[in-house]
Amino acid sequence: MKISTKQYANALYELTEGKDESQIDDLITKFVAQMKKMGDIKKAKEVVNQFEAIYNKKNGIVKAVVTTTRKLTDTENDEVMEFIKKKYNVANVEIDTVIDKSIKGGIIIKVGDEVLDGSVNGRLNKLKLSLNQ
Repeated sequence: MKISTKQYANALYELTEGKDESQIDDLITKFVAQMKKMGDIKKAKEVVNQFEAIYNKKNGIVKAVVTTTRKLTDTENDEVMEFIKKKYNVANVEIDTVIDKSIKGGIIIKVGDEVLDGSVNGRLNKLKLSLNQ
C-alpha cells in the first residue's frame, strides 16, 4: 500500500505532538528510516511541507509574503500583522518581506493562494481594465 505525503505528514505530526526536543529527534530519525525502508524517501521534502502546513493550522499560525517598495517601519509591520490576524482569524503570523521597487508603492500581501494587491501597479491595472470596458 502506498502512503501519501499527507498521510506521512499527519502521522509525523501525531507522533511528535506533545513531545520534547530529544524525543522528537529520536522519532524523526526512526520516521526517516521507515520512509527509506518503504522506498519513499524521495517524498521527504513534500512531507516536510505538508507537516508544516498541518502544524501551522493546528497552532493558529499563518505565513504571509509581504511585498513593498521599502522596508516597513515597526509600526507598519505591526499593522500588517494585526490585519492578517483579523482577516484569517489566527493567533500568530510569520511574515517574509520582499522589497520590489517595480510595484511603485503600496503593498501586496500573499497568504497561501490568496493575493491582496494594494500596490500602485495593481490599482493602475484595475483602473486600466475598467476604462477599457
